[in-house]
Amino acid sequence: MGHVHLGVLPRTRKWKDVVESLSSGAADEVVVATSAKAAERDLLSATDSPVFVEAVRLLLAIPNAARADDFGDALRALGLEVGNRPELLDITMAVDRRLDVVRRMAGGANDLGEIAARALITTFSETVGDQLPGLFEATPEDVQAASKKLSWSRGIAGLSRAFYSRLLSQSLSYWLDRTLAQQVGPGDRFSGATARGAFDVALNHYAHESTRIIQEFSGGWYGKTIHDKGGISSHDAAVFGAVALKKIVSELQVRRSQ
Repeated sequence: MGHVHLGVLPRTRKWKDVVESLSSGAADEVVVATSAKAAERDLLSATDSPVFVEAVRLLLAIPNAARADDFGDALRALGLEVGNRPELLDITMAVDRRLDVVRRMAGGANDLGEIAARALITTFSETVGDQLPGLFEATPEDVQAASKKLSWSRGIAGLSRAFYSRLLSQSLSYWLDRTLAQQVGPGDRFSGATARGAFDVALNHYAHESTRIIQEFSGGWYGKTIHDKGGISSHDAAVFGAVALKKIVSELQVRRSQ
């Protein structure tokens, strides 16, 4: 998978506010909220990335493929190069390769596209892996059964929220890590690794709470789309991805006004 190269923090007024909140000793939750405000435009720009759209398509389409009698064939129909009895690692590696193909065809990916690609692989691997009897003991049939559980409304709701929560938290970290590394040490904002770790916990909690709306709407949208169309197209994924990001940004704005 492509790597995201960290540069300098954007020189916008909103990101300057983030730096000021860090240096002024504002509460972790305030710094995270200020960062979320600064990142809103970047979040919405993810829809411009074919890699992001493909990540969303696979997020929704792989569980549906697990309903098929021949899981391997159904995954290959999605553009994933797997054998007839794929294990979890086979699927995640195939997803990685598929996203790399899309990336090359598009001439590259924007930052949020890259983050979405990593978020998909991590989210799917952890969500399915948590349901397996053991990574090395699990059979291909176990992997299909665990993936199939995600194909119902409740499963997709949890999977989608986990993906967008990770996307949001990693997006904020992508920018914040550029300046947080300079904030650890005696006399700085973070006295050491424990204080720095507490900030990460606050950031992840904020992202999780801000994506609650995704869990509320994704299951119904998925169920209706599968019922009406039988699958998830790239157009469907683009629509879902755009609506989800707009809902998240709206939720971030509501949280700031409370």
